[in-house]
Amino acid sequence: MTDSEPSQSTNLRSTNKGQARQYLKTIADLLPAIGFFGVFFIYERDMIVATVGLASGLAVQLLIYAVIKEAIPTWMKVLTAIAFVFAGLTLLFNDPNFIKIRASISGFLIACFFAGSVLINKNVLQAILGKFLIFPQKTWNVVTLLWSVPIFGNALLNLFMANLLPWPNWAIADDTWMTYRFISGFFVTAASFGFVFLYLFLTKQKFEFQRPENDD
Repeated sequence: MTDSEPSQSTNLRSTNKGQARQYLKTIADLLPAIGFFGVFFIYERDMIVATVGLASGLAVQLLIYAVIKEAIPTWMKVLTAIAFVFAGLTLLFNDPNFIKIRASISGFLIACFFAGSVLINKNVLQAILGKFLIFPQKTWNVVTLLWSVPIFGNALLNLFMANLLPWPNWAIADDTWMTYRFISGFFVTAASFGFVFLYLFLTKQKFEFQRPENDD
């Protein structure tokens, strides 16, 4: 056995451990949605039971994060706390309107988080993507604000879809609301990308990628 073989074996174990940790994190991140939508559409189509599934998924998610020693971002702590509070109110009062309005509150907070980061000159999108993309500061600010628009719009739309506005004279069924919530995330992401690409196209800006640090 050569001297390099133990080192290679150690690196392989470390790589496998890192991959397993990432798989567990990915599963943990999906559990709340699986618990909420999965329980509703597969089990009884009951919002109260689905809320139990959501709360259970969140609890297991936090447990997995603790086991793999994954740091929980501040934004995730806030949204998780909001979800637990409104899930608790839903179960306590047996009223699904609480868990429905939670989606709007979370959406408003996320949109304000993006927009607010621009106002305080700590652009969150730039912090995430600035390692890979090069844009002028003004472009980063506009892109981040545009990214938040569909999120804010979806939070407003949820108030209508969840029958939480006083003036519509018809009721939207829970099945319809759950279907809307399930697919809305995909449309919001697509709209955010669409706004950003349209802005870059209209202003004739091109993507410039950061060169890796080890490039000569």
